[in-house]
Amino acid sequence: MATNNTAVMQLLAQMQAVENLRAQNAAAAQNLTVQLQNLASAQAQTRELVAQRRAQEVALASAHSQMLVQAPPVVPSPVVQVAAAASPASLRSPAIAEPPRRPQQRAPSPHSPSSPEPDEEEEVQRCHLHRKANKACKFCKAFAQSQEAKSKKMEERKNATIEKIKEANATLSNGALGQGDKPPLPNMMHFPQVMLERIHKNDFYNVTVSNSGVPEVKNILFSCETCDTESRAHNSLDLEPSAFICSVYRLLVLQLTEGQLQSLSNSRSCWIRCACYLYVRLGVHQDRYWDLLSDALMDDEEFVPFPGRGAENMSVGQYVEQLLAKDKYCNLNLPRIPVAQRRMINKRLVLYGQFRRRYAANLEVLDRFKDPGTQVEVCNPDGEWAMAETVGSVTTDRRCATVSVKFPDGGGEQNISVGMLICPGKGPPAGVQDLTRSRGRSAAELLERYQEQQRDSAVASGKDYCKTSGQHTMRVGGVPFVAGIKRKELEKEENSDDDMSRARDAARSGPSAEHRQKMAAIESKYCARVESLQAKSENSDAPERLRLG
Repeated sequence: MATNNTAVMQLLAQMQAVENLRAQNAAAAQNLTVQLQNLASAQAQTRELVAQRRAQEVALASAHSQMLVQAPPVVPSPVVQVAAAASPASLRSPAIAEPPRRPQQRAPSPHSPSSPEPDEEEEVQRCHLHRKANKACKFCKAFAQSQEAKSKKMEERKNATIEKIKEANATLSNGALGQGDKPPLPNMMHFPQVMLERIHKNDFYNVTVSNSGVPEVKNILFSCETCDTESRAHNSLDLEPSAFICSVYRLLVLQLTEGQLQSLSNSRSCWIRCACYLYVRLGVHQDRYWDLLSDALMDDEEFVPFPGRGAENMSVGQYVEQLLAKDKYCNLNLPRIPVAQRRMINKRLVLYGQFRRRYAANLEVLDRFKDPGTQVEVCNPDGEWAMAETVGSVTTDRRCATVSVKFPDGGGEQNISVGMLICPGKGPPAGVQDLTRSRGRSAAELLERYQEQQRDSAVASGKDYCKTSGQHTMRVGGVPFVAGIKRKELEKEENSDDDMSRARDAARSGPSAEHRQKMAAIESKYCARVESLQAKSENSDAPERLRLG
């Protein structure tokens, strides 16, 4: 009985322990449920904060566009109140995309802020009866008139914005922009919409970059390893916006001051400098491209900007030259440069290949320019040469060596890159071109050569009439597939494969070696005699005879 009692007591103790474990597990499950609910609520709050921030940026974008479009004396006060009510973080953010149309239509009138704007009308819907415009239909007429009025308003606003930008550029040319002033970014509205949406959906941008200031963005750029717009995510095959393009977009949103722009362009890191140059190409007006990027064309630091695309080393100057010469950056469409300005930029860019070679040659003979009073010739960006003399100051910066010169027509000292200087003197031996003493090819020759290359590249030859050679890269699940390989290459490969297969088949199905040796012996025995008889008949002067019968 005692044994049975002890067994019963142990069983009861074990059952009590099991009940205690169940109670603990139930409490832990309840605590875990509460924590999951708290986490879900925190995530919802985070989404709401992100949505509010984006709404603030869009509101500030519309206010900024209205301030640019309208004249300064008639700026509506409600817009100023909206800008003043925004948070300090949002005040640093300019227009991030093309401004929405509805806030512009609902903006209050400058003449009567309390009354609704007279231009504020309900949008006319498309005719519900006709898919194509019918001139006899009143609904189609109303829709066409509304579209025409809307396009006219947009054209007027565009012209007003262009006038504002021209006035701003005129003040910039007069030196009115200080170190703390922010240069306008009229091209920001042309930022590619697809890339903009991908950046806004990117987790790295939303978590790390979207709340960063200029110093934090510089730290992110300092750790970059590519200037590409896309990079492959870790442990994934999908391509997403790279940290480089996210940082450049963040700088566009922050709208750098003139001093910050100069600081980035003088940075020791080539990635930070390239981000600054891409910032200028994407946001700043085209009239300032040459002023802000021309000094970087002589930057000789080499790096690999696009390692994922199999690109080779290039200098930072060549990288900037591609930004100015091309209309696309990787898969992004860059802002269009007007034809007259494009012609001027191309005319100047053709000289910089020769300038870089002269720069490398002059670095070995910098002692020539250290003596003051040395007569030199200076080439300006348009290819025109002028006489000058050195002052004796040589600056050997880590990216661009310059020499201080003084022109005879007066004026102060100017720092000229050694790639644009020659020291006339004893010429090189015949057949050798010394760019340190000779002017090299003229600007007209280089421009003519460039135009010939452009004409040759535009002319179709054979079936290679497509600019892309028929190749198109498609990405399925992040994996790139190349479609449309050149037809000639395929034909050559097929022909070579067919020839090799025929040769193998002929070798296999042909006669054996013994048979070929017997045939060669018979051919040498009988064919040689016939050839000798023919030779005798040809060499003999006797008349030809014909036997009948």
